[in-house]
Amino acid sequence: MSKRNHMNILASLALRMMAAQFNLRPSLRAYLKSTDGWTNFTIGLKTETETVEQAIVFHDGRVRVVKKIPGNADAVMRFINDDVLKEIVKITPNEMLNLVLKNKIILEGNMAYLQAFNFFISLIMGKKHQKMLDKIRREEMKTRKEEYGTEDTGLSEEIKSRSEYRMKATAEHDAGVRYLEDPYLSEYSVDDFPRIKRLLDEHLSIKPEISSERPRLLTRWYRENGFEVDKEGNPWFPELRQAHAYNYVMENKKPVIRPESLIAGTCAPEDVAVMIYPDTTGTMIWGELGSIDKRFLNPCTISKKTVEELHDIYPFWAKRITREWVRSKYEYPLCQKIDERAVASFNFKTVSMSHIIPDLPTIVNEGTHSIMERIRRQMDTLQESETDQLDTLQSMIICLEGLNTYAGNLAGEALRLSESEEDPKRVEELKTLHKICLRVPAHPARDIDEAVNAFWIFWVGLVMENNNISLSPGRLDQLFQPFFEKGMEQLSTSEEKQAFTEHVIELFCFYFIRNAEHQNLVPDVANYLFSGSHAETAITVGGVTPDGKDAVNDMTYILLKVTEMLTMRDPNMNARFKVGVNSDTYLKRLCEVNFITVATPSMHGDDAVMEALSQNAEKIEDIRDWAATGCVEITISGKQGNHAGATSINMVAGLEMALNNGYHPLMNWHLGPETGRIENDDFTSFDEFFDAFAAQTKFIIDQTVLFNNMAAEAYAYLRPTPYLSAAIQGTIEKGKDVTNGGAIYNTSGTFNIGLSDVVDSMMVIKKLVFEEKRITMQELKRAVDSNFENHAALHTMVMNKVPRFGSGSDEAVEMANRVASLIHTCYKSTKNFRGGDYTVGFWSVAQHSAYGALSGAIPSGRVAYDPFTPGLTPHPSASMNFLDNIRDVARMNPHYMDNNIAFNVRLVPAEQDSHEKTVDTMFSYVKTYFEQGGMQMQFNIVKSAILKDAMVNPDNYKNLLVRISGYNAYFIHLSRDMQLEIINRAEFGI
Repeated sequence: MSKRNHMNILASLALRMMAAQFNLRPSLRAYLKSTDGWTNFTIGLKTETETVEQAIVFHDGRVRVVKKIPGNADAVMRFINDDVLKEIVKITPNEMLNLVLKNKIILEGNMAYLQAFNFFISLIMGKKHQKMLDKIRREEMKTRKEEYGTEDTGLSEEIKSRSEYRMKATAEHDAGVRYLEDPYLSEYSVDDFPRIKRLLDEHLSIKPEISSERPRLLTRWYRENGFEVDKEGNPWFPELRQAHAYNYVMENKKPVIRPESLIAGTCAPEDVAVMIYPDTTGTMIWGELGSIDKRFLNPCTISKKTVEELHDIYPFWAKRITREWVRSKYEYPLCQKIDERAVASFNFKTVSMSHIIPDLPTIVNEGTHSIMERIRRQMDTLQESETDQLDTLQSMIICLEGLNTYAGNLAGEALRLSESEEDPKRVEELKTLHKICLRVPAHPARDIDEAVNAFWIFWVGLVMENNNISLSPGRLDQLFQPFFEKGMEQLSTSEEKQAFTEHVIELFCFYFIRNAEHQNLVPDVANYLFSGSHAETAITVGGVTPDGKDAVNDMTYILLKVTEMLTMRDPNMNARFKVGVNSDTYLKRLCEVNFITVATPSMHGDDAVMEALSQNAEKIEDIRDWAATGCVEITISGKQGNHAGATSINMVAGLEMALNNGYHPLMNWHLGPETGRIENDDFTSFDEFFDAFAAQTKFIIDQTVLFNNMAAEAYAYLRPTPYLSAAIQGTIEKGKDVTNGGAIYNTSGTFNIGLSDVVDSMMVIKKLVFEEKRITMQELKRAVDSNFENHAALHTMVMNKVPRFGSGSDEAVEMANRVASLIHTCYKSTKNFRGGDYTVGFWSVAQHSAYGALSGAIPSGRVAYDPFTPGLTPHPSASMNFLDNIRDVARMNPHYMDNNIAFNVRLVPAEQDSHEKTVDTMFSYVKTYFEQGGMQMQFNIVKSAILKDAMVNPDNYKNLLVRISGYNAYFIHLSRDMQLEIINRAEFGI
């Protein structure tokens, strides 16, 4: 008997009205066609209660509605009940995304076509949605002022005043610092560099603009030359296909030299550009093309022309992206269905082959001509039958030729600008850039200006091939120190040396600003999943050299000075510290920069990191040359194809499934193995329950690894990276692209979220249920299932009577290592698509908030939908003593954490604490932590009152930095939930 009701009739009526609009209005019907022809797809809508089933079919320029969802529907929207279906009529598209995140709407199938459907709806409902968005914005700001408004108008000045006083030092304990008398460079502020200050102010004020240059050029080449087959109908070899397309893009991309800049080239023509990659994730904003400039979080400018271009481009790519390739080849596997619910895991291989550090020293010191010659010599050693290797190597040459052409175009642009420039000083700068671009990156750089431009031009090329997400340059202080020394050696007077130092500071300020001008695509759903996360270009300074000596040098301190002066979220500054090798002077400087900027750099203990990394690398020289990429991920510079942020899991999901015999409550899905029912008293010991958790966790990890390997296979076919491969060691000798395992080291990185929440829950179960027998497992589960409502006494008990991780408890630390060991063992029992290991990290981007919003209450006492603790940070309730936190985190076994951790700390100086006292106290904490074996630590040095004021008065805090879980973000760009999560973190006094 049919369960259809009146909602089915209403849904059909709404869809038929939409169909009529597109069939009868030529202006709307025009949107159904692209350069490739009519855009054909089918979207189904149904309720889980079977009360509604309808489908809308777009075919050859006509739109019709059918009562049954066809078996070949491209995508289906499943609503958990009629109420959710009713709700979508009254809410904005971004509010509908919230229902998707909460699994009240389940999306299955081609996400690109779902976004196209949303775009078509916006063409009809756009004005109504805008009014709704405007109302939401007004109500949100009103609520913020009522809840967090303050009359303390001096709060914003408190942060700015930190840079007015700057400490001084000498370099007597830094053997590598040869020329800086005061390595802290305390005499300089951004006010000493007027054009940098002007450019910084402009950068912070400009709204990012969606750029169509890359997708337009890339798609044009593929439409003319084919994707699966070439013009003659022959199958393309993927690397050659990509190389020719890349060469075309670089030859035809607009050469731009920004006014006043000492660095040539930009990633896009726009002043601050949002890069679009339709070949991976670009279609995710298809539905937002008409509203992305109006949304509440991180709005972007978009021109009408760009809207039209992208809407024409997206149909070409709708079935040529990673998820759709996997869905088609593997018939929509279970692992993909789990991933697309975004509750238990989320895969980033579908987004990019990012989180990697290229071999920049070879690019800068040898040049592309030398690399091309080396490739040709390798080709001469191969047989004609070794076509795959020959074609792969040829593809690298084609890409480097494209880069050299682009550099030549920049040289021409510099000369053209110099001929029309009136300022004599600027004329000379442009003529110098003309000469530089004629030389590099084709030939070895001879001075620091050539070196920085060679690096940057190469980087522009990298971003044109690969998504601009967490590609990182690595150890820039080591790369540029020889050029700094060479420049200094040619000078004789102190005045000349001071002028050169100022020039280098300004040069790297330009680099920082250039780097921040390209921003990654953030669909509105990502504002909530990965709040505030952007390109995350990680720079690493300090530590030791490959031969084990102190690596801190003049450029280390110059890069820290630039970081202090600009206070930008990108690049993401990371600093290594080797106990017994690096100086206290250096560590204090790291702490001072962190205090002035509030949240950067992130600091890493070399001893723990290198111990962790030793399981993934053979040579000690390689291990010592590690750098961070993305957030905090450990990478061997120039040798490791690791995509260190490949996939994440929600560790609490495994706990919830263990509590429910494999069933996940929010997903309403029995997806895991049956491991025991609490209601049947199936668990007679803690170890039995832990084994159940282990089984559920292994199931989730196995599924996410399976999907990641499928996505990697798809990526190697759809988007091999011959340009990047030319700059990774091992690929030329093997004749293999990075995506096929060409690098010397081939790992995939994971990050695992909710460790403290799981550990604290396990301690509750172990202590209160099985050891002390104060409650039964059934009583605990009833309390958890009810979100602790009507169980106040039990909630108080679990929050206060059990030692937590971070409390100084040996037993809690033992439990934390037991859980971490489990995760490590699960991953190490698998291999990635390229035959390498998976590495294990405990950091969370912003997904501790997103996953928390998708998880119910747990035995630790955390209530439903609250954020998890970020990274490897203890819960705020663990201890009032920060030293307890330090000791416990430092006692984690590095072997289980070979993709690093994020230990988040919020310190708040008292009003009477001086600049020096604050820095000295931070220094003592950090050094103690590293001496005890700590791996990573990051600070937010800001009080809650300032953060609350920023929620109400965002214009006063444009560059207020905060650390989320590994990366920097501007606080005002975060979602409200993420802002509150930071405010609610444990706050320790100095």
